[in-house]
Amino acid sequence: MTAAAIEFQNVTKVYRRVFREEQVTALSCVSFEAGAGEVCAFLGPNGAGKTTAINLLMGFHFADSGEIRVLGCAPGDVRAKAKIGFLPENFAFYKYLTAPKLLQLHLALAGDRSAEAAARIPALLAKVRLHGYEKLKIGRFSRGMVQRLGLAQALLDDPQLLILDEPTSGLDPAGRREILELLMALKAEGKTVFLSSHILPEVEQICDRIVIIDRGRLVRAGRLQEMLDTGDRVELVADRITEEVEQAAVARGVVVEHGPQGVRIVLHAAGKREMAEALWSAGCDVVSINPLRSSLEEVFLKVVEHREAGA
Repeated sequence: MTAAAIEFQNVTKVYRRVFREEQVTALSCVSFEAGAGEVCAFLGPNGAGKTTAINLLMGFHFADSGEIRVLGCAPGDVRAKAKIGFLPENFAFYKYLTAPKLLQLHLALAGDRSAEAAARIPALLAKVRLHGYEKLKIGRFSRGMVQRLGLAQALLDDPQLLILDEPTSGLDPAGRREILELLMALKAEGKTVFLSSHILPEVEQICDRIVIIDRGRLVRAGRLQEMLDTGDRVELVADRITEEVEQAAVARGVVVEHGPQGVRIVLHAAGKREMAEALWSAGCDVVSINPLRSSLEEVFLKVVEHREAGA
């Protein structure tokens, strides 16, 4: 793994309701890392503790125990904050401003009033597909346009680390594809992207690493390809299968599925050669043999539902 851009070590956060004398554990002994230059997805059902973790990461709240490091610094350290672009899930911009004026305001809030920084704004608006809307007030933007502007705000100071909470929220399919392509381009530039999203098929397209939490606890973390690897199963596709070969395969526990494009056969890797030879001997053509992979959605539902069943 590359050097960690984000590190959580046994982090616990408890919210206390003073007047009710109640305690709510939002995070309990959570540990994970996100490497520099990676796209890391931070996943979990509603109420899992994702927002709390992001708030701790940004230095908005403080952990009760454990250690967090962001770009080698403690959360809230100005040296790290200068290298972070942040897009929260729920945000609001001044509706009477235009997009360029808003970005100029954010530059001023960051203490950067240089002409060089202001000159980056047109290119940045073009990058998020807002070119041509420079004179339109934000109050007249669509939800998707506001989301694009939020991403432009996060990219304003050319950050090393992007922390994005639901970055494709409110966008149509074409808009989501453009944002995903932009995130991949940012990764190619060496930037680290830490994102939370509920749209798992999109996450699967762009992420290197996955972190899944549920009810404040880490339930799964690792590289995406390793997480989706089913280990010892393969998928064999043939143009057809004879009844005799199919009956013998099913008797051994092999899964055979007929479709318009041929026959899909799922079996243990140890038996793939024997199956291929049986098909060839019967005059069938083997189109492909590939390791079987799960989808991220399947993995997510499996680990979350397993945890619920064991609760």
